[in-house]
Order: sequence, then structure tokens, then C-alpha cells
Amino acid sequence: MKIMNYIMLLLVLSFFLPAVSEAEGTIQSKINEAQKGAVIEIEEGEYEETLVITKPITLKGKGEILLRSCLSEPVVTISGESVTLKNIKVEHCGDEKEATAIYVTGSNHKLEGIAIETKRFGIRLDNANGVTIKDSEIVGRKQGNGIDLWKSNQNKFENLKINNVLDGIYLEKSDGNTIHRNDIQRSRYGLHLMFSNENVLEENASRANITGTMLMESKRTVVRNNKFLSNNKSVNAQGLLIYLSTDTEVTGNEFISNRVGIFIEEAENNRIDTNKIMDNFIGVQFKKSNENKVIRNTFVGNVNDAQAIESANNQVNGNYWDAASKIDVNGDGKSEIVYSADPYFLTLTNAVPEYQLFFQTPGLILLQNILKSPADQLLTDSAPLMNMTLEVEKEKSTSFSLWVISVVMILSSFSLFIFGRKRR
Repeated sequence: MKIMNYIMLLLVLSFFLPAVSEAEGTIQSKINEAQKGAVIEIEEGEYEETLVITKPITLKGKGEILLRSCLSEPVVTISGESVTLKNIKVEHCGDEKEATAIYVTGSNHKLEGIAIETKRFGIRLDNANGVTIKDSEIVGRKQGNGIDLWKSNQNKFENLKINNVLDGIYLEKSDGNTIHRNDIQRSRYGLHLMFSNENVLEENASRANITGTMLMESKRTVVRNNKFLSNNKSVNAQGLLIYLSTDTEVTGNEFISNRVGIFIEEAENNRIDTNKIMDNFIGVQFKKSNENKVIRNTFVGNVNDAQAIESANNQVNGNYWDAASKIDVNGDGKSEIVYSADPYFLTLTNAVPEYQLFFQTPGLILLQNILKSPADQLLTDSAPLMNMTLEVEKEKSTSFSLWVISVVMILSSFSLFIFGRKRR
């Protein structure tokens, strides 16, 4: 009986193995045989193989295509020039630390309509220039970056959806890249730039991350017309962090419901102009930063509009503050009453978190008026605007998200108070 079972098993294996062997490498063999400029269409189906493309051809999926591999090497490796990859789903199930779904080097490649599921890295660009990646999606497991650049310049990333990765798009020593109209959620940093200059971040949405965007030791970055939303799930969360960076232009963005809207640390000569900063716990915060400009912004519904620590030489003028007292005597659109953003409540609760229970109570407001914060923590606007620079939907802003933040703070403080009593 056992002999018959073995015979049947051998017959089954002999029937299936040739088919598997024939299927393996069929796409790669077509790539190997293709002439430069050829278009290879992949028939609908699932393919368990890895591909290496080194010449200028187009690889295009016809119907639903899945390339899958759990090996240590990338599912697709692209080098040389002018390779195009279109309409393909790539799944990398390998769990090695540097495992990557698609690895790209060389120049002028194009990836379009790509869907990636990965345990580690989605797409890595290594000394890759002039690459375009658009209309694609990357889903990870927070163990690697969605798109990772190393010494890669003049690339374009457009209309990407990136979810649940370590950093959505990470740039290191990579200059002149354009990151446009992407949606990045539930990651550590939505966008993360290190030692990278003259990059443009435009019309992106970075939401529910720990930090929406971080700029570190980067110069001449343009951050324009983006949305930084609900980056508030950590005590270190912020919409935009500018750290040791210079000559950054931050214009026309929305910072809504973050823990800190904009955090500027040890950074100089940056310009924060005409942004909507609304319903954050702290609107803008400076730490050891000087010679920055904050002008023509709209501050609405923040618990603390602004704070400065060891940052006395910043220009903060001509902003709209909903908490400011406003009188315009000469009709120039600016209030004659100087506005000072006093972080008294923030300083108090940092020292004693339980005081969050008294948020917005009459007694605390009276104390804030009597006991002013140190001068080096005040941000003073000598000419606050009478009207907003950007439209705000007041019915949406008024207080829902602010109340949510406040309730969380109160519950946390109440827990500390109760448990503290029990321990005693």
C-alpha cells in the first residue's frame, strides 16, 4: 500500500513539476530576448519569480498581474536607462532587514500603476536620477520605508498612496526632487528629508502619522499647499518639524488638529507665510531658533498659539490670531493692540500634568493674566491682522477637535490623579 502511495506521489510530481519549471523565468526569458525599446505585455495571472531589467524596455501588465517573491533579493531590479514598468502588483514577503520589493538604480525610469505590498521596503532608489513614480500604492508593516532615496536627484513622485510604513518617502543626500500630490498615512514620518537640498513638497496630504514631515539639515526646501492633518497620536507628534534646516519656504499649507502644527528647532532663516494653523494643541513652537519669519498666517482654535524657548530674534508680524484683541484705528487692516502668545498653560502642565484638569477654567485664566511667562517664551506680533489671510470654515473648526484634545488631556490627568492617590 505504501509503495502504491509513493508511485502516485511521483506521478503527481512528474505531472506538475515541468509546468512549474516552464512557468518559472518565462517573464525573465522574454526580457532577456527583447530588443531595446520593446514592449512586453504580461498576461493576467500570478507569477512567483524575480525579475532583473537592465535595458530600455517597457514591461506592462495586461489585466491583474501579481509578481510575488519571498527571497532576499528584490522582486524587480531595474538598472541602466529608460525602463518602464506599468500596471503590475508586486508582493514581497521576505522579512530580511533590507528586503525590498523594487530596487532602482540608473536614470530616466518610469513606474506607473504599481501596487506594492511589502514587509520591509517598498521602492529603493540608489543613485537613481530622473525617475518618475506615479499613480501607485504602497502598503507596508511599519518595518521599512515606502520609498527610500539615497543620493538620487531630480526624481518625481506624484499621486501615490502610502500607508503603514516606517517613513512614507525618505530622502538622504538627494537633491532637486519633486514630491507632488501624494497621500501618506499611519506612518512614523510622512515625508523625511535628511541632508537633502532644493526639494519641492507640494499639494501632499500627510495625516495620522507621528510627524507629518521632518526636514533635517536640509536647505532651500519648498513646502507649499500641503495638508498636515491629525498628526497627534504621540507626545512627540507634529505636523512639520524643521530641524537644523535653513531657507525653507512654508507657504499656503494647512496644519489642522496636530499636537504641534509647526516645530522649528535650531533652525534659521526659514519663512512661514500664509498658512492655516488651526485646532492644534500648539500652533507654532520655536526652540533655540532665530532669524525666522512668521507672517500673514491664520491662527484659529489652537490651545496655545505659539511658544518660543531661547528664540528671541524671530520676526512674527502681520498674522491673524483669533485670540487677539483687535482695534483698527487708521483702517490699515492691522490692530493697534500688540498680541503676545503666552504659553503659560503649556509651561504649567509640563511641570504638573494634573493641572490639565483645569484647562480653560476661570481661575487658570486669571492666573495666566497675573503671572506672565518669561519674556523669552513669548512670541509677540506687533501688528496682528484684523482679518484672516485664509478662509476658515468656522462651523467645522470651532471646537470639536479642540474639545477632543482637551477631553483626552483631562482624562489622562484624572487617571494620574487617581492612581497617584492609590499609591499613597
